[in-house]
Amino acid sequence: MIISSLITLIVTIRLYILIIPTLFLSSYLAYESKIPEIKNEKTLYEYVKKIYGKDIASLIMKKFKVFEQSLTSAYFPTTLNECSIVISNENLILKINSDVMILDKYEGIDFLATMMKRNVNICN
Repeated sequence: MIISSLITLIVTIRLYILIIPTLFLSSYLAYESKIPEIKNEKTLYEYVKKIYGKDIASLIMKKFKVFEQSLTSAYFPTTLNECSIVISNENLILKINSDVMILDKYEGIDFLATMMKRNVNICN
């Protein structure tokens, strides 16, 4: 919206030379604001670091083990270790203090980050 308004203003004022820098700026902003897709442990930490900060990312890295598995591990919670995160297609399985939760990936990470920010005792 802002970029299209800026280009309209540039054309109106007839400063055509500014169109190219504006296009470069818009592509840079689109690249920087892109949210990484969570596929594995590395992309999980990148996402948490970008959205919630380094502190929350390091806490999650210290306290939780991250796995890539199918959703069947949710049906057999005894196969999961305490304090584990399972990344599966569009879902995230959290096992915290013997409770197993199946959430959407981003909803689960938001839930986990919120608990970390509130200093809730998770996986001591």
